[in-house]
Amino acid sequence: MFQNIKYHILPLLFVSLSISGQKFPNFYNQMLSADINLGYNLSRIKSNYIFAEKMPYSFQINWHRANYYNQNRLNRYGFSDFGISFLYHDFRDEVLGKNYGIYGFMGFYLIKPSNAFQLSLRLSQGLAYNTNPYDKLKNSKNQFFGSNWLFPFDVGLYLMSPKLFYNWRLQLGFSVFHYSNGNYESPNYGANIPSVSIGLVYDKRTNKTLHHITNNKYDKKWQYAGFLRFGVNESDYYDSGKYPFLVPGFQIAKQLSFRHKISFGIELFLSYFLKEQIRYEYYAMTEFQMTKIPDFKRIGIFAGHEFYYQKFGIDFGMGYYIYYPYAFETRYYSHLATKFYLNKHWQLIYGLKFHHFSRAEALELGVMYRIN
Repeated sequence: MFQNIKYHILPLLFVSLSISGQKFPNFYNQMLSADINLGYNLSRIKSNYIFAEKMPYSFQINWHRANYYNQNRLNRYGFSDFGISFLYHDFRDEVLGKNYGIYGFMGFYLIKPSNAFQLSLRLSQGLAYNTNPYDKLKNSKNQFFGSNWLFPFDVGLYLMSPKLFYNWRLQLGFSVFHYSNGNYESPNYGANIPSVSIGLVYDKRTNKTLHHITNNKYDKKWQYAGFLRFGVNESDYYDSGKYPFLVPGFQIAKQLSFRHKISFGIELFLSYFLKEQIRYEYYAMTEFQMTKIPDFKRIGIFAGHEFYYQKFGIDFGMGYYIYYPYAFETRYYSHLATKFYLNKHWQLIYGLKFHHFSRAEALELGVMYRIN
């Protein structure tokens, strides 16, 4: 059965055991959990590498600080919590090496903590270190991690049962890990790791001081903003050099509630790594049969949704190139970003642009200015 999974390249399945202890001093809940994960690697179609048959594993420690009590503003955001995760991932494959990571995460309870069943969504983003990245001479088979430093993110959904005995609960979960360096250095196929988990949670919560929402006011006007994202990345040709990119754009947005906002806009992609890639293919790769050097610039239109959390926003958007003179990846692209609101007008942006939901093009930093 395991061989069939490997040869059919099915998603990686993790089996995880989580044991968590919680205390409730005054207004805050603190939780410490440990996860052990077992499963198989998920290979990409573009890679011909055959993974080792040994079962890889990871170990993860999570610290939570949740806001359930006397926290009106935070309770409006799904009785949210936040925390830090430390992850050790051993692929048990000498080509891929090991990953050490640290994540910051936010969790949102989709069912009130006072309910017997509890359902939560957790979003994580962080930094990881790979011990054996691609090297032209020493490790040319590792097309997945082109650098030591990776920028992973994780999305997980967790269901907690009612208390079974004393303060113990059963927890089931599904999550997707993504490892990538944002095309900062090639090669960068990346790794996508779907996982399932089962665990036990030690829970001593009470609900005597749980407050209700008292203030739902929000800005109902259409909002107009300009932005500029930037960074450095490299083409798919190894050792081709790192080049800057700029993404100026404009968007209009509408806040639907104190949690949600939708946006629409247009953006110009000035990716100078792509300019050099096109020139290289024109002059050095005659099999492409280019009759002229196409323009490297691209123009895209996009639609997005943003979820608010105090001064933070989690923004996911999908776009389509209306100007696309050179066929790089696909005409469709996606963007996942975290925003920090300095004030009413200025925002800071940290995000990832990708294709196919698995192929990262760029890790982006940026600023946005709201005009009205």
